[in-house]
Amino acid sequence: MVKLRALVTRWHSDDFPGWVEVSVRDAHGRNHRIVEKVPAITSLNMTADSSFPIGFWIEAEIESVDGGEMGVTLPDGIATTEGKRNLAVVSAEFDQGRYRHDRQWLDQAVHELPVGVLWGADGATPAQCAEMMDGLDEFAHLCARLGLEDHSEFIEACRWHFDHYPHYLGRHRHFADYATYIRDRRGPLRVPAPPSPDWLRRPGPTAS
Repeated sequence: MVKLRALVTRWHSDDFPGWVEVSVRDAHGRNHRIVEKVPAITSLNMTADSSFPIGFWIEAEIESVDGGEMGVTLPDGIATTEGKRNLAVVSAEFDQGRYRHDRQWLDQAVHELPVGVLWGADGATPAQCAEMMDGLDEFAHLCARLGLEDHSEFIEACRWHFDHYPHYLGRHRHFADYATYIRDRRGPLRVPAPPSPDWLRRPGPTAS
């Protein structure tokens, strides 16, 4: 068995015993909708007045493993609105390893702010900033799969610098330093570190 990350997005119907709409993300970034009775899909107490979205875990059966991707089968009686019970998902163990790797290089890239953005031990070039922006987009998708909604401030602050630092490099003669450039554009002088993910302490195999 594996714990599959899911999100109750809204209350669907008051028909007994109460129905909710659930979203599950697959390995390719597609969200699958499930409409189901509350007690059939979760032990959490939910009503129409609950504050959505609500994250929870669905126990699914592992059918196959290929690298970081797992084929899983949803519990009996549970299917997507398209009638699917089999999904390909990314294992949380794989995503957690990727998270540690990507978080490390992101921290390294911004830890010398407001002096500048780094690529390794050197200042980043415009081309390297563009590459880091692509990597940041992947990190944002990764955080979404892992349910890390509290990482948005960190991601957007990194995005600001990866977007603006190339512009500064082309106009640095007009500014005393990068800190002055940041202040003039009311950007973040530092990138705030996000909270440590609670899934690092969650027992048992999981899938994001």
